[in-house]
Amino acid sequence: FFFIFQNNGSLAWCQNHKQCSKCLEPCKESWDLKKNHCQSFCEPLFPKKNYECLTSCEFLKYILSVKQGDCPAPEKASGFAAACVESCEADSECSGVKKCCSNGCGHTCQVPKNLYKGVPLKPRKELKFIELQSGDLEVKWSSKFNISIEPVIYVVQRRWNQGIHPSEDDATNWQTVAQTTDERVRLPDIRASRWYQFRVAAVNVHGTRGFTAPSKHFRSSKDPSAPPAPSNIRIANISASNDGSVNVMITWDLPEEPDIPVHHYKVFWSWTYSKYVIPAKKKRRKITDGAQNYVVLEGLQPNSNYNVELQAVTRWGQIRLKSAKVSLHFSTTQDTRNNSE
Repeated sequence: FFFIFQNNGSLAWCQNHKQCSKCLEPCKESWDLKKNHCQSFCEPLFPKKNYECLTSCEFLKYILSVKQGDCPAPEKASGFAAACVESCEADSECSGVKKCCSNGCGHTCQVPKNLYKGVPLKPRKELKFIELQSGDLEVKWSSKFNISIEPVIYVVQRRWNQGIHPSEDDATNWQTVAQTTDERVRLPDIRASRWYQFRVAAVNVHGTRGFTAPSKHFRSSKDPSAPPAPSNIRIANISASNDGSVNVMITWDLPEEPDIPVHHYKVFWSWTYSKYVIPAKKKRRKITDGAQNYVVLEGLQPNSNYNVELQAVTRWGQIRLKSAKVSLHFSTTQDTRNNSE
């Protein structure tokens, strides 16, 4: 229910208002409204005055359990809907838009009447994208005539795929990214390498007609950034081989969400003397998969000092993007390990 509120509009005003903001608390939490009492949620947050929180919480419980539309008259039921059985207890047990309704001698899942009574029309399907100098993306839409006098909230969802070409088959699941009372939304976290699609739903107290069709694909005009330098490079294990040489496992933290997934890591290592690194042409090299966060350096000399360098590499079409290198100085004799970047 609660994701990004815009800096303008009544939702943002409510968020900054002492009393009104209490109404938003139940929307923020991953609270199982079906299994828990609203009092258990609101009282710890607002021990003295929790009326707004309780009212909002109870309303959320209601709309989660009661679907929009009205049950038809019991005598209108036909077929299985007219069977004298208790096949449901709540609307949530019924598929699609069906509601759990009485048929005079039982309760069955039935298609409601007045499904869209008082419900706002869908926004027009054409969305407009404006890429701002700040890097934010502004998404705009326009509404059809509103048949409801109640306030309308717009729920904005997006999905994306990564790569050179847009693809709905490879796209993520739809995610709600904003709620607003305006006919626009400003999104800050737009990645240069992603193809985005958006859709918008208009919602009021009576319900919704669902989302617009997916928008045309949008991709930022900016070039993707090079991957961040690997972080927290460290020694995970040192072991001796049967031939007297030493094997060292180096590990690091994978980046959380780079513009482009890391394709591979380049690893360079060399023997050093008093921390003076030997020339680059004498360094040994190794490549590891981008999803892997460790490498094993084999056949190292015991009682020696080494320097290892690590670099992340991504691919964008024919272009390779490289991170800065990070280095780690270590000894195969003592447990003396120093990192530097």
